[in-house]
Amino acid sequence: MANQMKVHLFRVRTAQDAEPLQDLLGRIQADSIEDRLRTIGIQKQEIRIESIRAPGQDGNNTPYWFLDFTKLRFDHGPGKVSRDEPIEGFELNDDEGFGEESAVLFDPTTGHALIQYNHNGPRSGTIEEYLCFYDNAVVGKYSLLPVLDDTANVRLAQKDIIKKIQFKVAAPRITDAQRNGNVPLGRVLDLADNLDGETIEVTVSAGRGNLTANVVQGLIGTLRNLIPVGHGADDSALKTFKVSGKAGVQGDTDEINMLLAKEEVTIDGLQSGADRRYTQASRWTGLQRARNGWNGKIQNP
Repeated sequence: MANQMKVHLFRVRTAQDAEPLQDLLGRIQADSIEDRLRTIGIQKQEIRIESIRAPGQDGNNTPYWFLDFTKLRFDHGPGKVSRDEPIEGFELNDDEGFGEESAVLFDPTTGHALIQYNHNGPRSGTIEEYLCFYDNAVVGKYSLLPVLDDTANVRLAQKDIIKKIQFKVAAPRITDAQRNGNVPLGRVLDLADNLDGETIEVTVSAGRGNLTANVVQGLIGTLRNLIPVGHGADDSALKTFKVSGKAGVQGDTDEINMLLAKEEVTIDGLQSGADRRYTQASRWTGLQRARNGWNGKIQNP
């Protein structure tokens, strides 16, 4: 298995009356590790910043902050195993559990953050809550807004002819404003209500002709407004959104997935320590490599 990690790119938005994030990080760094622990979210996850390295500190010659967030858990966990011995548990003291780490690079100059994706570790939403709730519960004090890959919109703008639209929505998650924003979508939702439908999947195809331009553009606009812009994509009402079109009568049909993905890069070459965990140094170095690769997008958002 390759020693890899995925990295996502975020823009950090700070509320008008909030202190700069680097100031908060400096104060957190001064706290002891036990004082950094916070209980976050409805699942009551215990989260802390395990390590902080400020710019120009302890060999960090970059202009970036490097962080390690840890999620603590004291429920069911993994065991150790070999190919010729059965699995067995780890010997843990009563006050010990398991921890999962997610590395973060914060660029205070451009206001961007790069976050290691760890399925079992702290994710962007939890990290955002931690920063907002560190001193007190101020929702929106800091927001981590994913930078999106916008190639789908560029491709759609090049299509003169729309041949097919496919979409799937979870009807109960549609708000009244979204429902009333477009007549064709509203009619479909009304039908789902009458049938007690949980999800609606629609394919509108032009066959040998073309879809009516003004109607189809209105529907595309409404569906675009359902695309989530925060970190709650799993809770979005829109589950599928594809548009097939052609750049002229003689052009080839191109199917475009309109659900914009987060900017993501896979970094390889991570180093494993004697404990089989990726080392902090290699993960932080990986974040810096990702930052260098995104330089054009970060400097010119």
